[in-house]
Amino acid sequence: MPFSLVRVDDRTIHGQVVLGWASFIAPDRIILCNDQIASSDWEKELYESSFSDSGTEINVFTRAELQQYARSEKHSKERCILLVESLQDALDLLDLNIPFKTLNIGGLHFCDGKQELTDYIFLDDDDVECLKELQSRGILIEGQDIPSAKKVNVMKLVSENI
Repeated sequence: MPFSLVRVDDRTIHGQVVLGWASFIAPDRIILCNDQIASSDWEKELYESSFSDSGTEINVFTRAELQQYARSEKHSKERCILLVESLQDALDLLDLNIPFKTLNIGGLHFCDGKQELTDYIFLDDDDVECLKELQSRGILIEGQDIPSAKKVNVMKLVSENI
């Protein structure tokens, strides 16, 4: 199943995703793939009920549930935004045979040990290694926090700045 957007954002579901990207893409569904949140009933319910008036279904799936969803013919025509929290999570999706060709980096924010790439992308050595592996698997990696912002070539910025 092709996803309309596969996005890495350490804040997961928030206004930029639901108000910005969902308004732009008009998805049927937004999926947050995160085993930890999906295993917590109250967190899962909190995320799935957030922005409930948006008209877009929001689901929190484990990796296993995402695999099942992606294989289902029932959902093959849905427009869907897929969110993960980290670059390692995005790489893990490929290892689970969840196909995508383009990865949007919408927010990897500052914490100790990370270098600024843009005002919304901060990377450490592990992140850079994940990016290189994603690129080696043919994934186009674009930075774009909101739909109206200019896309940036993340790998070009990495090679020039890190």
